[in-house]
Amino acid sequence: MLHDQIEQNLVDGQLPLDPKGKEVWKPWKDDPPSSPCIHYQNRLGVDIGPVRLVSFPCSGNTWLRYLVESATGVFTGAVYNDKRLYEGGYRGELQHPNNGKTVLQKTHASTFHTKPYLSDFKKRYSSIEPFYPAVLLVRNPASAIISFNKIMVSKNHTGQINEQHFHDEVFHRNFNIWLSNWEALVLDRLLGSRAPVFVVLYEELVARPLHTLRQVLTFLGTPVDEGRMSCLEVHLEGKFKREGSKQIDPYTPEEKNYIVAATYKVNNTLQMLAASVLWTRAGTVVGVNGWGNIDVGSDGRTLQVVRAGTHNQDDYTCTATNQAGVIVIV
Repeated sequence: MLHDQIEQNLVDGQLPLDPKGKEVWKPWKDDPPSSPCIHYQNRLGVDIGPVRLVSFPCSGNTWLRYLVESATGVFTGAVYNDKRLYEGGYRGELQHPNNGKTVLQKTHASTFHTKPYLSDFKKRYSSIEPFYPAVLLVRNPASAIISFNKIMVSKNHTGQINEQHFHDEVFHRNFNIWLSNWEALVLDRLLGSRAPVFVVLYEELVARPLHTLRQVLTFLGTPVDEGRMSCLEVHLEGKFKREGSKQIDPYTPEEKNYIVAATYKVNNTLQMLAASVLWTRAGTVVGVNGWGNIDVGSDGRTLQVVRAGTHNQDDYTCTATNQAGVIVIV
């Protein structure tokens, strides 16, 4: 079911809007009066089937919601109620996730569970809502965990924190559970879902936002409004972008090995399911406990994996559109 398109009940080729819905937001209302973008509105829909936007926190879900809302004119929602997002224009935030009024509903699924939950596979399966279609947004866990800590400590979607936090014992003590939850969130959705799932790589979304957005819209079965897409070209960021992010590498060598092992599992699963995701840093060589070394070519796309205890080398190549060569490096 990976990447199968969702069938929508369109009205006159458009997502149906709630005629009684009072929630209206103009995403580009601050444009000059002469701007063609100033008149576009986002509203609540009606009778739209549930589609979950699944991600580890701080993987770009708020930004992707902005892009989808701006492109479709229909609000997204969440299984949570974040009043700051509501006040910032995400007017589907306080809607019930299954009332048919939003085109996507954000969830972080198993992110906040503890170790006993990770051993309870029955509970894990039921929690993923396997019969709901999903957009699975995946970010490099090394970066996602850092951003997750920033939002937890600052209590702000765009906040920064003192770099010393990442060198404290608390950060390293909790690292394993955060990484385990990242892995479980992705693998449970990929392996347990009985409905269509579309995988979006955050790094690809950053590199090619409108191209990736068009792919998401195709999966959602929603038409593309070229006028709205033209406005998005000049309004890509939205309101909740974190500014001034400094590159931080707080991880110990052992933690980096754990990250590589977790992302290796995820990418093997994606490869098995014919998905296409790639994280690389050109020229990086990573030692991996138990299964060997990875060498990333200078082009950033060719990877050689030497399996531990053998002389066998597997070569992987990723095309410019990420359609092959599924391996994760951090």
